Amino acid sequence: MNIAQSSPLYEYWNSDQNENDEKNRLLKINLNEPASNLFRNEPYKWENLYQSVLKNVISGDNSSLKGLMVLLSTISKKEKDIVLNSLYGLLDKNIIYKLRNEQYQDIKSYKNFYNALRILLTIFINPYDLELKKEPKYLYEKTGMFFYKFRKIFLSNK
Repeated sequence: MNIAQSSPLYEYWNSDQNENDEKNRLLKINLNEPASNLFRNEPYKWENLYQSVLKNVISGDNSSLKGLMVLLSTISKKEKDIVLNSLYGLLDKNIIYKLRNEQYQDIKSYKNFYNALRILLTIFINPYDLELKKEPKYLYEKTGMFFYKFRKIFLSNK
């Protein structure tokens, strides 16, 4: 399994993103978590953050654990368990244990300007080739779709 396939939004990105697909996506939300507004209202941003932060954790950046915990807190317990079970091939079991059992509020965060800038850039350039099939609302979605289409045209000409 790869990073994209471990995402609770994997099926959504590979769907028509119609009303029914949107309803199925919204069923995955943890309604008790204030941060779940990101998953609810901005799935494109949530997915870019998820893949970027998970990539950092896989490469050994333990300072990204809190970010991953926050993102996982936005989905239901059932979905979180599915995601964590899919990560056994990508992460050490001790990290998965932390993700499963620790509260992100209990972890001290470290501010890293480079990581913040890199994640912001990721949201705007869409390196994970996420395709929004409905009209983009936000500037970062518009730029992300521009880069997606540009890469699609550029790479299909080779």
